[in-house]
Amino acid sequence: MSHRIDRRHFLAGAAAGAGTLAMQRGAHAQTAAAGAANASLAATPPTGFTPFAAPGLVVRVNRANSMRPGGLFPTQEAATAMVDRAVMELTGQHDLAGAWRQLVHPSDRVGIKTNGLGLRNIASNKETVLAIINGVIAAGVPANQIVVYDQWNGFLMATRLTRHDVPAGVRLLVHANHDLGRETRVASGRTQYAQTLLDCTAVIGVPLVKDHSLSGFTGAMKNMTHGSIRNPEDFHRHQCSPQIAELYAHEAIRSRVRAHVMDAFKVLYDGGPQDNPSARVVYETIFMSTDPVALDRTGAGIVDEFRSHHGMQSIAQRGDPARYIDHAAQLGLGVADPAHITIRPVTLT
Repeated sequence: MSHRIDRRHFLAGAAAGAGTLAMQRGAHAQTAAAGAANASLAATPPTGFTPFAAPGLVVRVNRANSMRPGGLFPTQEAATAMVDRAVMELTGQHDLAGAWRQLVHPSDRVGIKTNGLGLRNIASNKETVLAIINGVIAAGVPANQIVVYDQWNGFLMATRLTRHDVPAGVRLLVHANHDLGRETRVASGRTQYAQTLLDCTAVIGVPLVKDHSLSGFTGAMKNMTHGSIRNPEDFHRHQCSPQIAELYAHEAIRSRVRAHVMDAFKVLYDGGPQDNPSARVVYETIFMSTDPVALDRTGAGIVDEFRSHHGMQSIAQRGDPARYIDHAAQLGLGVADPAHITIRPVTLT
């Protein structure tokens, strides 16, 4: 067989090779451009300040009889005591101001992201949010540099928090999928992050412990991702995995979130994310962590415990196994392996 290549075949091969190279260069350029766009939405901590971080550590604070009559909402005294102890236990500081100063700096613009999608009876409690606000102010952050936000007005109202409850200067805002930054992208799609989020340099999430009919579990990460973008409906395919992990890994969120205070005064173990009174139980717990992956793994385990107790399939057996938690660990967002997660329990009386 002859191995001679005539001019016509040589030019055709060269053209094909050039086309392939151009496609590769185009793909690399697109990836680089996406990375640059991602980085351009990053927040920078104040000069000389390094926020505290403890991968794999979850603080768990319990207090019996913390609920008001009816079992729907905690007392302010209990919520404050539990949140204050959680932040001191997490950071290793013995005073409230010193503990919060490990997470926020007086020059930070602090956002507090609530979760009111389940409406009034399964939302971030205003008592928890107020304890966070007072802690952040104790750290030296002026009240007019603090904003509490959610996606829709009904969600924020579900927290029962009003402007009369918060210190003067603290703002309550909703982005309503309209107050948005410029378009950006993650691997699974394009979106715009809320400008309210982007205007902050530090964010504290206030997620819940809830079953979710699509993602399996909704906690720290999903509260931040799907509650802070224009088009959350575009990121629900395949049980929201890897979308939740990818949206959280974007610097718009990753560079801002300093910690999560998981409000587990109640747990919803079936029928979520909307409220389901028959599967809503009083739990009287605050979890706190700088690791959203470890926190979500812990929360998903609690949901599974209740499901097992009531003779239900686990989240994984049901077919929506919260795979995004493992994917988030692969992206370096935290620790997913329960064997490497430390739960530090505290019981208050």
